[in-house]
Amino acid sequence: MAAGFVLWATLLCFAPATALCAAERVLFPKALHITRELSDPVSQKTTRIDEYCHGNRIVSVSGTRTAIADYGKGELTEIDFAAGTYSVTKFEAIARVHEKSAIAAPASRNEWRVQAKGGTVIASRPADTSEAESDDNGSHRVIRISSDRQLTMSRGAVEAVMGIGYPHRHDPSADVVLGALRSHDRRVASNAAGAEVADEYHLPLEQVVRFDVGGETVETRNIVVRLGDELPSADVLTIPPGAKLVESKAVAVQRLLDELDRPPARSHGND
Repeated sequence: MAAGFVLWATLLCFAPATALCAAERVLFPKALHITRELSDPVSQKTTRIDEYCHGNRIVSVSGTRTAIADYGKGELTEIDFAAGTYSVTKFEAIARVHEKSAIAAPASRNEWRVQAKGGTVIASRPADTSEAESDDNGSHRVIRISSDRQLTMSRGAVEAVMGIGYPHRHDPSADVVLGALRSHDRRVASNAAGAEVADEYHLPLEQVVRFDVGGETVETRNIVVRLGDELPSADVLTIPPGAKLVESKAVAVQRLLDELDRPPARSHGND
């Protein structure tokens, strides 16, 4: 999801091909301010996050912490104002962490059953709801997602908002979610070749994920409570004077994994 506070999944997204396209086409040509609430089933607390999407950046603000995902530069800047620290991490570094962790966690091959659940209203906006279910190794998983009928964006922008692509390990559930968000209004470009306009996807307004394992149920909820077009204030974007540059969690994990992979040094002492 970004180090230090809960995000949709994380700010880092994009498949590599999408990241290359980001340099040619702006992800968010219009400013989009998303206020969302995320429930944590472990702490049983709800966290409010403000996400400011504009150009090729997403700025997420939660309490005294800011995370700036810059898809043009391919890096994540995290600022902890309370601790007086900040970190800057390249997307590639985080991708390497996910690649190594994927070795110990084989991908699930379960199939998903998807069905429409009708319309609803979320954050005063009309939405369509779909639900997907799967069973795998004795567990039952349900994903319910509601999409904004009015607001559409590119696939890259949706992946950025949801954090379901690079540098994360591919999860089949991401394909299910994208399928539910894909616009069925396929337009055709008015040119001589008649080339199709790139697919559009609806903004996700709510995502509920429920796991049922061994009689226990765990549910996470991510819901948009407000949409606007405000830009972030300068005070949440500026690294404070005297702030200390620290190692990000992603870099720390990568260093630890590298140390675990490194064979122990041979002793040159006498046997």
